[in-house]
Amino acid sequence: MAIQYFNYDVIHLVLSFLYFLLSIFCVFSFLKRPKKQQNTQQFIFYPLLFLGVIVRAVFMFLQPFVRETSLIIPNQANVLLNTLPSFTFFSTYLIVLFIWVEIYMISYGSMMRSIKSLPIIFNISTCIMYIALIILYILDFTLYKLDYSPVSTFTTLPEIIIGYYDVGCFILASFLFLFFGISLVVKFRHQQKNFAEDKRKVILQRITFLTGLICCCFLLRASITCFALVDLHLISGYWWWFDGAYFTVLEIVPLWIMLYLLQIDRNKTRIPSEYNEKTSLINSNSA
Repeated sequence: MAIQYFNYDVIHLVLSFLYFLLSIFCVFSFLKRPKKQQNTQQFIFYPLLFLGVIVRAVFMFLQPFVRETSLIIPNQANVLLNTLPSFTFFSTYLIVLFIWVEIYMISYGSMMRSIKSLPIIFNISTCIMYIALIILYILDFTLYKLDYSPVSTFTTLPEIIIGYYDVGCFILASFLFLFFGISLVVKFRHQQKNFAEDKRKVILQRITFLTGLICCCFLLRASITCFALVDLHLISGYWWWFDGAYFTVLEIVPLWIMLYLLQIDRNKTRIPSEYNEKTSLINSNSA
C-alpha cells in the first residue's frame, strides 16, 4: 500500500487503539459491578457501551485503508459504522439521564408509581429511537446506489437525516441534562432524608461536574456535526488532526470520566422501604 496520508492514517490507528483500551475498561467495569444489579437498564448499560466502543474502534481502524484506497467499502457502510456508535453512546448517556431523573423524583418525594414508570419510559424512548434509525439505514442501502468515498460523508437524503437526527438527540439531551443537573445541584446543596450525608456530598460534586462536561460536549459535537453535514471533506479531508482532537476530547475522555464517576457505593444511601430495588434505575455505580 502506497502511503499518501501518513498523518491521517496514524491518528486513526491511534484512535482505534484508544477505543480498544476503553473497551477493556468497559468490560472491567461491567465485571466489577455490584452483584445485586439485576435491573434491565443497569445490565444493558455496559454491553451497549461496549458495542459502541468496539464499532468505533473498527471504524477508526478501517479509515486509513479506505483513505489510501487499499480497501473499498460503500459510503453507506462507512456512514453506518460512523454514526451507529454515536447513538449507542447516546443511549448510555440516556440511562445516566434517567438515573438523574429518578434521583430528582426521589429527592422531591414523588410517588413510587411515577418512579417505577421510568424504566418503561426509557424502554419506549430507546426502541423508538433505534427503530427510526434502522429504517433510515435500510432506506439508505436500498433506495440509493452504492457510493464510494475516501472519507465518510453524508451524501444521500437518509444519511443527511441521520446526521440531523444525531444533532437533535444531543441538543435535546444537553438541555435535559442541564435542567435536571441544575435542579439536583440546587436540591442537594441541602440535607436529604433519603440520602446519607456523605453520599449527598458525593452526588452533588459529581452531578455538578458531569452537568458541565456533558452539556458542553453535547452542544459542541452537535455544532461540529452540523458543519460536517455541509462539508465533511473540509474537516477530515484537509485537517488530518481533526478526528484525533474531536473524538478524543468529545467522546473518549467523557466516556472514560463517566465510567470512572459511576463508581459509588450505594450502601450509604437510605431508600424508602416501599422502594423496590429491582425497579430502580439507580444502581450501585450511579451518580
